Amino acid sequence: MIRNENGEVLVNKEAGRDHWSLPGGGWDHGETRLECMKRELKEEVGYDGELTMELRDVSEPIFMPIKQNWLVWLVYKVELANNTVLVGDESDEITFIDPEQFKNSSSHSEQLVYRFSQYD
Repeated sequence: MIRNENGEVLVNKEAGRDHWSLPGGGWDHGETRLECMKRELKEEVGYDGELTMELRDVSEPIFMPIKQNWLVWLVYKVELANNTVLVGDESDEITFIDPEQFKNSSSHSEQLVYRFSQYD
């Protein structure tokens, strides 16, 4: 969860998807949490700088039948050393948006963005 000075949340549309989500992804074996966060932010929002992060929430596990695996969201409050973000290699679009817009969304990931944004 990365916010700008207006309280809006940074979201992205991963390549080929039509819904917004928080930047993030899979945690590779052998990576530290910080290494994973830096890699995912570079891939999705082109960020390549220092950051601090604090665990804020963990979602309930969701079974993903297409991939035959379970998904759990570990949500961190992230503060960037600078706000230089751009569309990364694994995203089609990024923006800062008021999470209230997702309150009644039919998208599960947009609903989670709204839910997780309520903690800050």
